Amino acid sequence: MRLPPTARKLVVLLHVISSVGWLGVTVGNLVLALAAFGEPVLYRAMALLGDVVVLPMGLLALATGVLVSVGTKWGLVKHRWVLVKFVLTVIAVVATTFALRSGLHEAADGEVGTAGTDVLVASCVSLTIYTVNTVLSIFKPWGRTRWG
Repeated sequence: MRLPPTARKLVVLLHVISSVGWLGVTVGNLVLALAAFGEPVLYRAMALLGDVVVLPMGLLALATGVLVSVGTKWGLVKHRWVLVKFVLTVIAVVATTFALRSGLHEAADGEVGTAGTDVLVASCVSLTIYTVNTVLSIFKPWGRTRWG
């Protein structure tokens, strides 16, 4: 199934916007995580961002990425770089949903404990994943899979 040119451009545009937004809000969360060690109230802002921005952006990036892959010549499992991006994005969405957000909510509720370090590490891991995905999108390494 190939998307018509106008639909393809729209889905690619939504994918780029959501992916860049996800990356940008993660940089913001990283800065807040560093600042929150001296000001725990910042965890409330991070929890709000996690619920209202980070998770929706991640889900939109995942959904539009799947649409772009199956609606274009790249396919979801034809090229290694697309498959790796898909797997990394699924890992990031699952980790955001179940680990990052719960840690942010614990810290926002005053149960900082190790949550501060956990949130900082999660932000660094997320930033690394999104940066790797961006590099993969630009350089498209590794060729085809055996299903390609």
